[in-house]
Amino acid sequence: MNPNLEKDLQNTMGIISADWDMQSNYYDKASNFIYKVRSLDECLKEIERTGVKKEYALHRWYNYMTSIQCEYIFCEYGAVHETDKYNHDVDIYIDGVPFDVKLTVYPVKLSSRPYDLNTRTGKDDMIRWYYANQSQQSRKQLLNRLYVVCDGPTSHENMVMKSNFDLMRRKISEYMSYVREHGFNELTIVDAGREYRLKSDIIRLAASSF
Repeated sequence: MNPNLEKDLQNTMGIISADWDMQSNYYDKASNFIYKVRSLDECLKEIERTGVKKEYALHRWYNYMTSIQCEYIFCEYGAVHETDKYNHDVDIYIDGVPFDVKLTVYPVKLSSRPYDLNTRTGKDDMIRWYYANQSQQSRKQLLNRLYVVCDGPTSHENMVMKSNFDLMRRKISEYMSYVREHGFNELTIVDAGREYRLKSDIIRLAASSF
């Protein structure tokens, strides 16, 4: 693991903008090296070698690596990382309970901000929205999930917040301490007429959290 990864990811935000091209299968395939490179310098060299769009590839690398780093921050506070890299359903275990971790942003589709992430009800309603609005294709999952939600005033600030690892550590540490004392949040998700009892929660990242 690159010891300077967190700094590299923060530096990446000095190169890219908050907006990027619509997802493209062609550009995804051309930039799949992002899953192997472990530093900004390596990523830039691969971009030059392949000729792929710089902004596109850096966005993919940034989003992928900040998500991976988020998973390992949970492990700094007692979680255990899944060892099978081909397991797409589980990222970490907390007290033996498997979780998928999603580092994401407050959805643009919810620009009216109907859910208050400072309340339990708001978090649970947002969780239900996430489950209902995930992909309905082969990647649809009804699993235990932890959402680390960047809740900033602009798209750019949300992108920057993905690599605000000091804030991330503080909020994840608080969450892990809470779980040890109170246990996991559980809720019922209804899908296609079936009920699923899942463990899920939202960890809110916001500039005002400092």
